[in-house]
Amino acid sequence: MKFEDVEAAIRGVPLMTPAQGRAIYDHVIATKPDQVLELGTAHGVSACYMAAALDENGRGHVTTLDRVGSGYDPPPAQQLERCGLSHLVTLVTREDSSYDWFLKELVEQRSDADGNCEPLYDLCYLDGAHEWTIDGLAVVLVEKLLRDDGWLLLDDLTWSYASEGSASVMAQLSDAERRAPHMQAIFELLVKQNPNFTEFRVQPDLDWAWARKQPGAQRRQSISNSQSILGALTMRVREAVRRRRAARA
Repeated sequence: MKFEDVEAAIRGVPLMTPAQGRAIYDHVIATKPDQVLELGTAHGVSACYMAAALDENGRGHVTTLDRVGSGYDPPPAQQLERCGLSHLVTLVTREDSSYDWFLKELVEQRSDADGNCEPLYDLCYLDGAHEWTIDGLAVVLVEKLLRDDGWLLLDDLTWSYASEGSASVMAQLSDAERRAPHMQAIFELLVKQNPNFTEFRVQPDLDWAWARKQPGAQRRQSISNSQSILGALTMRVREAVRRRRAARA
């Protein structure tokens, strides 16, 4: 499915911007993953972009997780059906406190008696809790499940609870936890310091960080924007406004 077609079908549905959709669509087209894992389904927009690219490639499948009762309206199944991509995506809802328990069970299932875990995924898009404890453990478990040359993508790299966090969650956090961008800490202290991840890409305008699992390769990092500085600033302002409106709804 062409990018323009999927973008038109889901236009106006949050939470992924068209610029982010273009970037992840192009990545899937270029790397041709067979198995994609998404942690944090939301409205299903990102799953649509990834599935559309898989459809264009002629192979691959997306497994996307969210919690039971997450209550996104419109629901993800509606976007997938509208795009005609439901057959390429498995929607998984769980009653666990987070997707970490799903990852724990999957690592158990794919591990032998000697502690060797057989990897499964070629790409993992992590856009869920944005919290150090949950997502810190998630990236440790995801790395075990990523095949060599597989990619991990972290969303909302610089987001913090102080900027948009709910009052109920904020009340449970220290001042340092409220102010710190948790995903950035996870990227710097857990992902980049894992020796199996050797290539890192940061896209400031998308608030994304990528890591490639390629054990033994020379370590390297790059920083790039997907669009002009003016376009990036405009996108960030629009996204901030959209998130505030969604929080008030």
